[in-house]
Amino acid sequence: MNIGVLKEIKEDEWRVALQPIQAQALSRLGHNIYVEIGAGQGAGFSDADYQACGGKVAIKDEVLARARLLLKVKAPLRSEYLDYDPHHILFTYLHFDENIDPEDLSELISRGFLGIAYEWVGKGGRHPLLEPMSRLTGYLFAQRALELCSKEKGVFCPRNENLLPGGRALIIGCGNIGLSAFKYLSDLGVTLTVVVTRGREDFNCKANARFETDGVDYIGATGTKLIVMNNKEPSRTQDTIAAALPQIDIVLNCAVRRSNLPKKRMEYLIDRSMVRAMERGSILCDCTACDRDLVETCTSSASLYHSYFEENVVHYNCDHIPSIVANTATRLLTARTFPYIRYIASLESLQAITEDESLRNGVCCYGGHLTHALSAEKKGLPYRPLSNVVEAMSRPI
Repeated sequence: MNIGVLKEIKEDEWRVALQPIQAQALSRLGHNIYVEIGAGQGAGFSDADYQACGGKVAIKDEVLARARLLLKVKAPLRSEYLDYDPHHILFTYLHFDENIDPEDLSELISRGFLGIAYEWVGKGGRHPLLEPMSRLTGYLFAQRALELCSKEKGVFCPRNENLLPGGRALIIGCGNIGLSAFKYLSDLGVTLTVVVTRGREDFNCKANARFETDGVDYIGATGTKLIVMNNKEPSRTQDTIAAALPQIDIVLNCAVRRSNLPKKRMEYLIDRSMVRAMERGSILCDCTACDRDLVETCTSSASLYHSYFEENVVHYNCDHIPSIVANTATRLLTARTFPYIRYIASLESLQAITEDESLRNGVCCYGGHLTHALSAEKKGLPYRPLSNVVEAMSRPI
């Protein structure tokens, strides 16, 4: 198969979708690898590195013309929509269910390509291509928040020894992002409060599984306080958070809205009045980069270093923070994506992708149809099951 590696054009996006050594492995299997000029430069891989590994470095138009399987990292920008044609397989993060405008989404999927979203590949509730970036995201947001707190509030939050007063942080959520933030900050002695959906036992179970430990009481060992989310009466949880915020230096939202808490039941977990009650110069980050989802004042940014003040609180909501360590992020991501790339490249037809459950779950569009139910529901767009699309497209003309 002809495989194309595209250069990211999103602001401050330096990751690349394939390492040179992986290009070499694919070449040895008989595949042709076309790499857009400069695609790997930001991650520390030169054009010469790809050429030495059997890749063909070319301008973007040639990559698009020759390749059937297109590899990217970030979701396409509007200026890239016309790049894709019906014969293309696009393998990248797509995020159709997030901040993309419904009209833009309709325009993109009308191109007819088969789009496989990294974030939805998987089965049994696990998303192996999302996981490494989510874990890294939690560490990097915690690191960046500490830097901003030192700069903007003048507070050194780590408590590396007793003479340091330290600082206080609130973490919302204990998924992959939240657990990374917890580990980073707790290791530095930052005083923590964590908002969870269940209680202490559940948190410790998740932390032990994640950090490959056995029976550690992470809550007790770190002195972490828990706020258990009350889904039946979310206003009670809001009141508890509101009471804590004036003493908090850093807030990291690491959770996304669940279907059992629609906007009509809880517009925001942290609203503007709660932000206003925080101390001047405190730090508020939405690590999920979902615009005004759980936090009223948080909107995402494409810049790795952009922050803004609202209600005298510093907001930092970069939507692709792993790019800040592009080499590390590229190695982590492509270690997970490569087996799927190799599998896709070995297939005889586009329809064969649907035979693999993990990949089938990642298909978000095909033949001009939106095939991802959650995205269709969120954007108010027509949904067509992938099986129906495949059947219709495989019928003889």
